[in-house]
Order: sequence, then structure tokens, then C-alpha cells
Amino acid sequence: MFERYTEKARRTIFFGRYEASQFGSPYIESPHLLLGLLREDKSLVNTFLHSHETLESIRKQVEAQTVIREKVSTSVDLPLSHESKSILAYAAEEADKLTHKVIDTGHLFLGVLRERDCFAARLLGERGITLEMAREQIGSNPNEHLGRSPKSPGLPSGYTSHKLLYNNAAEMLILELRASSVFVLPTRLFTRHIGKEAYEQVGSPAEDVSYESPVTCAGYPVVMFNSLKRRKTDRDWEAVYSFNLHTRELAACVSPEKLRLSEAHGRLWIPELLSLSEDARTLHVRIGVEKIVSGGSIFHYHLAKVDLPDQEVTLLSRLLDTRH
Repeated sequence: MFERYTEKARRTIFFGRYEASQFGSPYIESPHLLLGLLREDKSLVNTFLHSHETLESIRKQVEAQTVIREKVSTSVDLPLSHESKSILAYAAEEADKLTHKVIDTGHLFLGVLRERDCFAARLLGERGITLEMAREQIGSNPNEHLGRSPKSPGLPSGYTSHKLLYNNAAEMLILELRASSVFVLPTRLFTRHIGKEAYEQVGSPAEDVSYESPVTCAGYPVVMFNSLKRRKTDRDWEAVYSFNLHTRELAACVSPEKLRLSEAHGRLWIPELLSLSEDARTLHVRIGVEKIVSGGSIFHYHLAKVDLPDQEVTLLSRLLDTRH
């Protein structure tokens, strides 16, 4: 549902989920979306709120009106409330009315104002912000009129956002970029501290190597990801790497040579990482296992977990077979 969203709009939803988790909410409510919106787009703050004090006063009002529960892990995928779903639907309508090709933060801001009875809209109304005023201001923005939003500093051309993660321990965004056209470009990973604008690339991979399927956990400043080398018709799995978000140290933590499985097998390979445990010691992955049989071989694909200290594989569930 977020195909039309710009990177900034996607980060807004992501920050809304983060705000909801900090309040211990089981849903992403309208005030969480508003806080995420104002956290992500400083131009909205400057245009409509005019001061940092006003932004802080909104946060204090949200805190005062919220029953604060135990924090929810940022790895939990919280659903949108009915009001928040309406806000996103209104945002799409506003983009269509303005003939904008993408949905950006300004459209989300209009969506909040159109959901008139929600808490977030009331907070903005108390500060004199009306739908008509905001619609006129946002509609005159030339970047949105062209259906484009400014590219974040540090990100290359020819890519689109594929996956966005947040590491709470380092307060860092992790962004996976994939090719946006028919040109074959390697997948790349970038990180950005939430208090900064520019992204930095993870590592210096060769032109035929992709870094992809990143996973992280809340308690440690680390992201793990796959390294795959492109061949003419396929890609070879090289290793799983660990990247320290504080020191920016890069190290291989799982390799084909050291990966172990107790039952008889031929080749092992990991095409995709799925999740990382909270103690950063166990990876859940999609793994390929070659079985040698009479007349050829069978490749079993499994959901599996990998114990990182000893690289021991435990198969959890069969996914599919391909006979060669």
C-alpha cells in the first residue's frame, strides 16, 4: 500500500510506529502519526508551527492525554488504528486532487487535518492551522507539484527504498535501496542517525556484490545482512556480515565454510535473512540445503535458525523443493 509514498512519507509512518511503541500503544494512533510527521519533516514545523516550543507543547499534550503503558518492542509490527487508516486514505485523495504522482509528508499533514475529529487534528486546530490554509500552502510547493520530493543527501540516483529499519540502541535508520529501473544495479545499504539529514553507505562492496535483507534488534547497535555476488544468470551467497552502527566496523559472522548442519547434506546457502533475536545471537533465515540423491540432487528450502556463536543450523519448517 506504500508504493506511491516518498522516502520521507515512509519514514513518517515508521516514526509513527516508533512513537506508538514508546507509549506502549497497541495501535498507531493519529497523535503518533503527527509526532512522526513533525519529527521527520522540519519544513512543516517551520511553516505551520514556527517554533520548537510549539512542537514540544504538542508532545506534552499527547503525553498528558495518553495512558502510558509498558513500551512495546520496536520489532513488533503495530497496526494502524481506524483513524490513522482514514488519514492515509485522505492523504492519497489530497495527492490526487493536486495531481501529484507521489504521496509525501505534506499530503499526510492534510490527511490529519481532514480527519477533523481525531486528537491530532484538534491539536493542530488549537494552533490556528486549518485545512484550507494548509492545502493552499502545500499545493503551491513546486517539488510536490512535479510529483517528486528532494532526495536525501548521501543517497545515489537510480534506486528506490525497498526496506527501512530502525535500531533503537544507536538511534539509526537502516535503509535498503534496490534498482528502480531495468538497469542492473547492486543492492546497497545506508544508515542515518535520526538527528541528521545525510546517509552513509554501509561498507564498500564491489560492483558485482549486493548487500541486502538487513535485520537488526533493539538492544544492540548492530545490523546484519547478506552479501551476494552476481553471476551471469544467478547470484552466489558469500556470507552474512555484521555491521556495528557505532564503530562502523564490518565483519563476516556467518560463512559457507563454517555453517554447520547435523544431518547429512551437500551445499548450504542463505538467500535471505528474516530476523535477529533481541540478544543478537540467533538469526532466523531462509536457507537452501542440497540433498544428494540417485541421479542428481534436490534442493530443500527451509525456515531455519542459525546460532551465531557456533554457526549451528536448526531447520524449522520446509518451504519448497526444486529438483535438478
